[in-house]
Amino acid sequence: MNITKILLIDVALVITGIPLLYFLQGGKKRSHILLNSNKEELLKKKSVKIPDKKKLIELEKIAKEKGSGIKFDSLLGNWKFVSIWKKDTDEEDQVFSSLLRVFCADIEFKKDIKTKDLPKFSVITSIRFGIFTIEFSGYGYLKGKQPLLPFFLNLIEVKSGSNILLRRSLEESKEKEKSFFALVGLEENGEWLSARVQGGAVVIWLKD
Repeated sequence: MNITKILLIDVALVITGIPLLYFLQGGKKRSHILLNSNKEELLKKKSVKIPDKKKLIELEKIAKEKGSGIKFDSLLGNWKFVSIWKKDTDEEDQVFSSLLRVFCADIEFKKDIKTKDLPKFSVITSIRFGIFTIEFSGYGYLKGKQPLLPFFLNLIEVKSGSNILLRRSLEESKEKEKSFFALVGLEENGEWLSARVQGGAVVIWLKD
């Protein structure tokens, strides 16, 4: 299951519960949720300018030919989804990008201390709506000079605050069927990260 499908499932699950969640949260929290969908507000907080699709394609060519210089430790931390571009267009996918921001979609990479040889990440991708969280977790690692980041998400949890409402294990795919990010570029100070996801879309995140 690739990351785009996972996010679509996340968004679909949350959308089905929007009327109830709005009723439970009240007016003040509604305003806060709508604020999270504003890209300019996110960028203003970080005082950073993100590149357009044309610039990202240039960085991708360099990454393929010479490598991006992105290392394991530089990816550690939590990253918020900001924008996504479809494979064959230079225009940002406004609807999907807004949904990702509305639902506070993010991805987190932690060092997996259980591995002794190849450094691995614990990978957690989630969306939130008020007190509710849908979270996929698993593992990943870096491969090649670009590099690629193959990953597999083997657990889904639905939470209300710290309470787990649903937990389900996912069947592990074969190595050649794993989802992956083809890393495109990392901002000099580590403020934004970009990758091409399986399926061809280009995504950009901000460091939280």
